[in-house]
Formats: sequence, C-alpha cells, structure tokens
Amino acid sequence: MVIDTVTIVLYSVNLVYITTCLYGGLLKSFYVPDAYKEVFGELYPAHNALANIYMMQVLELPFVFTIYKPEVLFCVNGASMMFIISYMVVLIKGYFFLDFVPPKKLFVFQLPAFLCWLGLLLPVFGIIEFTPVFKTIASVVVVIVVLWYIYLLDRCRLRLVGSIREIDENEYSNDSDFPVKFAKSIQYHPLVICLVLIASFLINAPIAKIVRDVILILMNVWLAINTLNPHRNSKKLPQTLKKKDEAEVSDAPAKYRLSEKYCKETEQKLVEIIRSKALYLEEHITMNDLIDIMHINRNYLSEVIARSKYQSFYKLINTMRIEHACEMLKTDSTAKLEQIAISSGFSSGSAFSQVFKRIMDISPKEYILQIHAE
Repeated sequence: MVIDTVTIVLYSVNLVYITTCLYGGLLKSFYVPDAYKEVFGELYPAHNALANIYMMQVLELPFVFTIYKPEVLFCVNGASMMFIISYMVVLIKGYFFLDFVPPKKLFVFQLPAFLCWLGLLLPVFGIIEFTPVFKTIASVVVVIVVLWYIYLLDRCRLRLVGSIREIDENEYSNDSDFPVKFAKSIQYHPLVICLVLIASFLINAPIAKIVRDVILILMNVWLAINTLNPHRNSKKLPQTLKKKDEAEVSDAPAKYRLSEKYCKETEQKLVEIIRSKALYLEEHITMNDLIDIMHINRNYLSEVIARSKYQSFYKLINTMRIEHACEMLKTDSTAKLEQIAISSGFSSGSAFSQVFKRIMDISPKEYILQIHAE
C-alpha cells in the first residue's frame, strides 16, 4: 500500500472527527455548567439526544482500519448520514418542544436506518460482493429512508419558525424588531448538514469524505466551545414553546379566563385608543407600550387580542397601518410606495409590501391598478 498525501490527510481528518465526536458525546453526557445547574434541564432539555448523535459516530471506526476499501467508505457514509439525520429530528423535537421520544418509539423510528445499516455491512464482511448493482440498489433504498427523515426534519423546522414568529408577533409590530433571530439563523442549518451528508454518500470518494469531516469537525469544535462558555446567553425558549403548545391543545373553558362581554368592551376600547392616538403610525410600538397606555394586565390584554379578529398584536397594528396606507393611496395613487410605507409606520418599503400582500392578498401595485380601474 502506497501511503500518499491524500491517505495521510484522510486518515488524520477521520481520526480527528471521531475524536471530536467522542469528546462531544462525553461532554454532553456528563458536563453541567455551574451557572446553570439548577435550570439545566430547562435550558438544555435534549442534551442526551445530542450526546447520542456524537456517540453514534463510533460507527466510523471501521474506516480508520480499512481506509482503502470503497465498501467500507460506502457503509460509514451511509450510517453517519442516516443516524445523524434521524437523531436531528429527535433533537429538535426534544429541545424546542420538549417532545421526548420514549426508547421503544425511538427504536421503531430508527429501525429503517438500522436495517439499512445492516444491509450496508454485508459487503464489508464479505457476505456479498460490492458490485455496481448492489451499490445502486443500496443507494436508492438509503436515500429513500433519508428523504423520509428529512421530510420529518423539515416539518420540525417549519413548526419551530412558525412558533417563534407567533411569539414575536404577540410582542412587536415590525419584523425588524423581533428579538429572537435564532429561528431564522438556525432553521436551514440542519438541511445544509443533510445536503453535505447526502453528497458525501452519493459521491463515495475520499476527497468528499475529507470535506464532509472537516465541516463536521468545525461544528463539533463550535458546539464544544459554546458548551464550555460559562458566559453564553441562554433563553428558556423550549419552556416558552411548550407552554404555547399546551395552551393550544387545552379546552376553551380552561384556556380563556375572561368573559365574552369584557373582551368585546376591552377590544373596542383598545381599538379606539390606538386609532385616536394614531399609535399604529409609531414604527417601533410594542405590546409593552400598549400595556402602559391602557394600564391593563398583560395576560388580560393578550387574551383580548387573541380572541379578537386580529389574533395577535402584530396583526392588530399592521392591519391599521395597511388601512392607513390604502387611504393614502386612494388620495394619491402616484405617491412612492417607500414614502407611503414610512408614513404608515413601516420600517421599509419591502416590509410594507410583504405585510400588504399578507393582509390584502394582493400586492400594493395590484391594489393601485384596482384604484385606477375604478
């Protein structure tokens, strides 16, 4: 066997990857930051799932000892891809929604990946020959299983983004003011990881594995640094999302505490105050501002808005902004949309167009054409 540069790099990178995975698994299994010991379960509810993702990468070890066998490379690439992606579904559900999968259900959930892995081991142990036909059939089966896991992963992503946006819409009137940028920044990361893993599996070449391992090593190092950082900011986002989910599935009598009469009267008063003071024209108005002006309990006001036709503070303010913008356009349909947007309380013309389309079901330009047609 000729030991060339590619072999040395491939061997070294794979060994570093396995080492960082083992370290990450041990770190997530046993390390608890002193600053968060009392609330560790609330802040990091799915640390065991992440530890399992790390520890599953011991399946890469056979490749270290048989680095030149394509069937072994094919097997470890397939195993890593299936188990990482399936566990990411478990991780996201467990962390963000505290929706933990019992051991029996987890076994059933990962059974397709486990069976596929056993099939990939057949040529590794010499039970069957690693032919192009076997590789093609195995690739198709594994990719189908992985696509099913990715579908479930994307559903979790959409649920996460929608839930966090709903939380933000109950507090802020402009997208640019939303403080929780985490959902937007993290939502595509799992899908990018999926693409990297799939590409490495289908290419099944040493160079592709080097690139894959380097990307995953960098992620492992980042997660380890973030875990060991005692000064990192931690939000109890999982608990917030869990409470929201519990409220949605609860019965109406338990969910609502205020009488219908009180809600109607308060809603009317709320709308009158917002219109009379033109509060909707203030770009950065928040729920807290409205609470201070009305001198009302936050929970009461939140329930009143939730039970109104507006459903959220965001929709309440932006509906009035759009109504104001429509009046301006009827008065002067030649006015620049950017000017209309700023005058109506929006942070930009693009934000105005997006909200206008969402509320009116047509774009501002289409609305202008309707005005001209009339």
